[in-house]
Amino acid sequence: MTQEVDMKKELQIKLMQHLEKLESSTDLEGTAIITKTGLRIASSSLGNPEISADLHSAGPAALISLGEKLSQGLAYGELRDIVITGDEGFTIITVGDPGTKFMLLTHCRKESKLGYYFHRLRKAYRELMPLLEGVALSSAMY
Repeated sequence: MTQEVDMKKELQIKLMQHLEKLESSTDLEGTAIITKTGLRIASSSLGNPEISADLHSAGPAALISLGEKLSQGLAYGELRDIVITGDEGFTIITVGDPGTKFMLLTHCRKESKLGYYFHRLRKAYRELMPLLEGVALSSAMY
């Protein structure tokens, strides 16, 4: 059986370090890089340990798929971000370029400034892209 993701351990460590640096300089938490098929590639160890792996996999992948179809169907262009608003905070999913196979997922408290975080997350995503080119994805077999 072929693995869906092939990447070196050193690369995963570098990705995790980037995510931890992002979290340590902001109020973001639970930051992770996920494939659009719902597989977590890397996550920050600084985040909330109560966040389950399932919340960082299938759910965001389904939202991205639906969001892309909706955005294109309404002629709004390519999907860039999805924001989920709760009573106590936000979940932000940054998609990046249309051709990418990855998304950046994070959470922040209600009092956070979303505009600022959109800018920070898009910048972080651009910085991560060269590293993500070293991640080989094969077709998912379910």
